Amino acid sequence: MSQMEEVTIESQFTLKGTLTTPTDLKERNPAILIIPGTGMTNRDGNDKGININIYKDLADFFTSIGFITFRYDKRGTHESDGDYYTAGVQDLIDDACACVHFLKKDQRVDADSVLILGHSEGALLAPAVHAQEPVAGLILLAGAAEPSKVLLPKQFEMAMKEIKETRGFKGWLFKVLNVAKKAQKQQDAVMAKILNSKEDMLKIKGTKVNAKWMREQYDYNVCEYLEKVTCPTLAITGAKDIQVPPDHAEKIASTVKGESEWHIIHDMNHILRKYPKDHKMLSLMKEYKEMFEQPIDAELLEVMEKWLKEKYLN
Repeated sequence: MSQMEEVTIESQFTLKGTLTTPTDLKERNPAILIIPGTGMTNRDGNDKGININIYKDLADFFTSIGFITFRYDKRGTHESDGDYYTAGVQDLIDDACACVHFLKKDQRVDADSVLILGHSEGALLAPAVHAQEPVAGLILLAGAAEPSKVLLPKQFEMAMKEIKETRGFKGWLFKVLNVAKKAQKQQDAVMAKILNSKEDMLKIKGTKVNAKWMREQYDYNVCEYLEKVTCPTLAITGAKDIQVPPDHAEKIASTVKGESEWHIIHDMNHILRKYPKDHKMLSLMKEYKEMFEQPIDAELLEVMEKWLKEKYLN
């Protein structure tokens, strides 16, 4: 059983989030801040057309084993103030630092036992947050250990490879229409426009683009922060994750300076669900939507529970 309360945090803008506490609270309790992945999903991990509850389910799980948890709406999304389209990487890091600071000051929390769980982009940012606002441990899910300007183009390259390897009528059509070459040319032009701009937000073909975030992301190198991490670190990625390289879980663990552990979970994908088949970049969201009702991978939860109980619940 757990209790939830709405919380307001003052960063550069007011952030709204949910604090979840176990019903059997001790005088001081360990706590976990959940830093979400890219996009405009809310504190629970949901948005229009996306109803996955990934962060709510993680929070409920951690609370069930004795942790206070905090999850929040990112700047400029849902109930938090600010402008999502002008928030850069450092802004997101600062907001997460404010959340860590809030947990450390809460009278129910053991300030020496505050951890961060980062998922996807959250796993990239967590080491930088730790550098500004040190924590007692990091759980990095679906993270990476290479500069973002190397990591980010890989997804596009995979989609281009799928287009070129498509067979049958669709493959013939792709070749006749020269889809791969046109897509690459368009992608290069868009990225050049963003990276050469100075505005926080651009409109490209009528769509708002967070140019500030993209420029800062391309300059961001998570390895610079991983190399400074001295707290215990648990790195986990799914073997069926095609948004980040699964073998980077081991790279993360070997890069940090503190005690580390890494796992690649069999058949787990980027949204932490079992997926026995192989994902395709060109149909990835459709495949994800078919899995929204599935629970978070049980093996993942087992690994995290064992690690947490050994280190923070003795």
